[in-house]
This record gives sequence, structure tokens and C-alpha cells, in this order.
Amino acid sequence: MSLNMMRKTSLITRLMIVGLFGMALAACANTMEGVGKDLQNMGTSMDSKSSTNKASQTKGKDVVVTPVK
Repeated sequence: MSLNMMRKTSLITRLMIVGLFGMALAACANTMEGVGKDLQNMGTSMDSKSSTNKASQTKGKDVVVTPVK
């Protein structure tokens, strides 16, 4: 009887470990999705700032482009 009880406990323990692993995996996936969205927002923000800065940097100035040989 004690052997059967140990097997049930072992099964319950295994299921708990698998459940915890699944929860941790889901949390990591959610975090990575959030990081991806944050990086996309940051890139969009930087892109809009850089396009406005380029025009203002050359306003009223002569720009000479020298080719490199």
C-alpha cells in the first residue's frame, strides 16, 4: 500500500512540476512580447525624431557631398 501511495505522490509531484514549468514559459513569452512592442515603439519614436532633425540640421546651410575614392 505504501508503494502505491508513493507512486500517486510522485505523479502529483510530476504534474505540479510540469504545471509550474508551463506557467514560467507562458510568463516568459508574455514578457518577450512586451519587450518586442516596446522596441517597436522606441524605433518608431526614433524614426519620427530623426526625420524632423535632418531637415532642421541642413536648413539655411550649403551642403557639399564629397565622394570618397
